[in-house]
Order: sequence, then structure tokens, then C-alpha cells
Amino acid sequence: MSRVLVTGANGFVGSNLCRWFRERGWEVDALVRETSDLRFLDGLDVRLIKGDLRFADRIDLPAGTTYVVHAAALVSDTAGDEDCARNIFDATRSLVRRLRESGAPLQRFVYVSTALTLGFGRRDISEERPGRSAVFLPYVRHKIRTECELRDLHAQGGFPVVILRPGDVYGPNDRISCARMLAGCEQGLPLVAGHGRWRFGYCHIGNLCRAAELALVTPGIEGRAYTVTNAVLPTWKELFNAFQRGVGKKQKVYVPVLLARALAAAAGAVAAVFPRFEPTLNYYRVRRVTSETTYDISGTIADLGYRPDDDYERQFAEIVAWYRKEKARDGLA
Repeated sequence: MSRVLVTGANGFVGSNLCRWFRERGWEVDALVRETSDLRFLDGLDVRLIKGDLRFADRIDLPAGTTYVVHAAALVSDTAGDEDCARNIFDATRSLVRRLRESGAPLQRFVYVSTALTLGFGRRDISEERPGRSAVFLPYVRHKIRTECELRDLHAQGGFPVVILRPGDVYGPNDRISCARMLAGCEQGLPLVAGHGRWRFGYCHIGNLCRAAELALVTPGIEGRAYTVTNAVLPTWKELFNAFQRGVGKKQKVYVPVLLARALAAAAGAVAAVFPRFEPTLNYYRVRRVTSETTYDISGTIADLGYRPDDDYERQFAEIVAWYRKEKARDGLA
């Protein structure tokens, strides 16, 4: 039986990874902070490892750690440069240093990055055919910086890294994107802008977990990066309409693209004057939902044998069911 260390194990991606690996017979060491909310790990037979990646030298790593999936990171399109540097690049460097100094017999280190390192707003985006640059986001800049650091470590010393670049990851336990969008639907916010028929790089969390396991066990792929999305992609309108139906709402007013961009510009101007103001709309978010963004996953399919689950209608329903369950749970708390 294989054993894997999952960082950020209490979060959206990390908790789903823990469940995926346990259901497939892996032993799981779950790295969490001392103060972490562990509700998403309830009922899972995992060994909790307490520690903060900013001070990784203090983490008591399990002896003989051979497989790591590094999912812990700040995920935000509004966070500043300092926060992103500390919670993306510095945290990863600290973890890698701790692993190397511990003498762990590491066989594979899977780093969960983002497809935005390749850009957005174009079809079939790849390293050879990048999209519109997203480096104006500190989150993306420090993901790129971290990828470069890890690839350099591989080139210089054989560090066994494999990088995964998921698209827009949605699924149960997603409190950052899905929960907020569903709450917006309940409030009657018109989420569909324009005709809404632009596809996006949708990646169901189950497909990311599937790719992570393949990245751990597929031989001879160290130093490479793989983009992960569903193969059959929905449109933004399909996603938002499914969410609206799930909470018993129907969008009656559709926002013109130019109006959405104007509102985002106005919100950005207010945020520039009042830094504590956190706008719901910004340039990036409006651009994402009003342009076509798809990624080339042919290399992931060829090298990893990746075969995604493309039943996104069922996946959307699972997200809504999770959201309703969470709301009921919080209401009872």
C-alpha cells in the first residue's frame, strides 16, 4: 500500500485529494495548520500532520515520505503581491527545503499550479500557443515563479517534480468560487453576461484528483507540466443556469458585455481610492466570463493516460447538493 503526503489537506482541493486517495487504498498523511477547520476531513481515515509551511523546518515529517501532492496555496485573483509571494512561492520553497534536509526518499513531488500560467482568452492554449497573459495577477506571477524554481531544481539536481496546471477547478467543498456564485444566484444577481456561450477551462475536482494520482505513479515524467481540464467543456451560461436552477432561481435580465466591463472599471476605480473595498466585479472576472478559454490537454491524455469524467451536468448537481447541505449544517450550528 502506497503512502502520500497531501498539503493543504483541509481545503477544497486538499480534502478532495485525501478522499480520492483513501478510496483507492492509499495511506494519507494530511498536512494542516494547527488552527485549520477540519470539517472536510470528517470521517476520513487520514493521519493529521500539524504545521505551517511558512515554518516548514518545524514540521515533523513522517519517516519515509516518498510521495507528496502539494496543494496548499493562497488562491485569489485579488490578493496582493506580498501575500502571494509568502503563501505560494515562499511556502513551496520552504517545504522543498524541509523535504530535502529530512533525507526523505522522495520519488515524486506533484505541484498543483494553475492553467493561468499559460494565459486565458484563447482556444487550445498550450506552452507553444499561450493565451492572453494573466501576469497582472500577483497570484499568477508567483505560480509562474514557483514553477520555474521547481523546474530548475529538477534540471540541476533531479528533483522529482511533476507540475499540474488545472483550469477552473469546481466541485464540492469549494467555498471560494462555487459557494459564492451559488450565494449570488440566491440573491438574484444576474451572473450571465452577454450571450454566455463562451466555453471555459472547466476542471471538475474529481478529474484533478485523477490526474494527481496518475502524476504520482506514471514513470519517466519528472520535470514536465500537464494541463488538466474536462475534455468536454461547458459554457458559462450552462454553469450559471445549472446553479440558478439548483437554488430555485431564474435569470430574467442579461447584462450586456460593455455594461459589465464598465461596472468592473468603476469598481476598480473605487478600490484604488479605498483599498479596503473588495469589489465583486473586476477586469479579470469580466474578461473570463466574456471570452472563450480552452486548454490543450492532449499531452496529459497521451503521457498520463488521463481519461476525464465529462458528465458536467451531474457534476454541477453534486456541487449544488453540497452547497445546500453546507447551508443546512451551518444553520444548525
